Amino acid sequence: GPPPDKSMSLDKAEPCDSLLTWLQTFQVPSCSSKRDLTSGVAIAHVLNRLDPAWFNETWLGRIKEESEDNWRLKVSNLKKILKIMLEYYHDVLGHQVSDEHLPDVSLIGEMGDAAELGKLMQLVLGCAISCEKKEEQIQQIMTLEESVQHVVMTAIQEILAKEPSSEAGSLETYGDFHFQSRKYYFLSEEADEGEDPSWRCRDLEHQLSQTLEEKSSLQAEIRSLKERLSDSLDPPTITGKKLLLLQSQMEQLQEENDRLESSRDDLRAQAELLEREVRDLQHRMEELTSLAHEAQALKDEMDIL
Repeated sequence: GPPPDKSMSLDKAEPCDSLLTWLQTFQVPSCSSKRDLTSGVAIAHVLNRLDPAWFNETWLGRIKEESEDNWRLKVSNLKKILKIMLEYYHDVLGHQVSDEHLPDVSLIGEMGDAAELGKLMQLVLGCAISCEKKEEQIQQIMTLEESVQHVVMTAIQEILAKEPSSEAGSLETYGDFHFQSRKYYFLSEEADEGEDPSWRCRDLEHQLSQTLEEKSSLQAEIRSLKERLSDSLDPPTITGKKLLLLQSQMEQLQEENDRLESSRDDLRAQAELLEREVRDLQHRMEELTSLAHEAQALKDEMDIL
């Protein structure tokens, strides 16, 4: 059918299948159908895979596996999952989940409601795309078939674009991906009818991998700078190098100074010598002048005689 209007909210029942396809890439137990997912077991395993420190083994042990036909156990599992996910959004991701994105877990457990299940999976997707392993998660989404990828992207935008946290951190967490997924829509909508859709996927993958490469090289740079800072031996070494450099510069300047001073002394001596010569010459000039005067006077006297 025609693509849904982008401005409208995602119909939660529709993306359920695509999100199931995405969850199946994790290859966790109890994940072959939407009905399987209502026990919460698969979702709990996926969360444990995404952040094993937060969704740890102890917590995973509290999710009852034998809940298949017992809706009360299912609801109990789903409540535990929703509670810890909301804590994760708040404490780790610094992101406020708006009420419209909160699933009614009792409807999932009792009725297997697809729309509410879609909301729950959307929250898992938000965790995946914001956790520390988000780069490999994005790569994993890129391997999905294009129509599935499109639904997943829409779900990501919706869960993360609504009510972004005022903290600066959230912009870093979601900014890159949000920009990339917008670029993806631009490609999807503007592309010619006859254009190969796999080209668009490749193009997006290329853009993403470039962004991720840049990011990881920046992170490596930051890590090495931090190591250099924390390494207590390093600052003295830097100062030592600087000192040596400054000392050699000082020595060079001192040599230059000595050279200039000695040539100044030479010039002074020469100047004094020249001054003496000038004085001698002046003296002789004066003598000659007085002799000339005397000679002139004698000559005048001779003329008179």
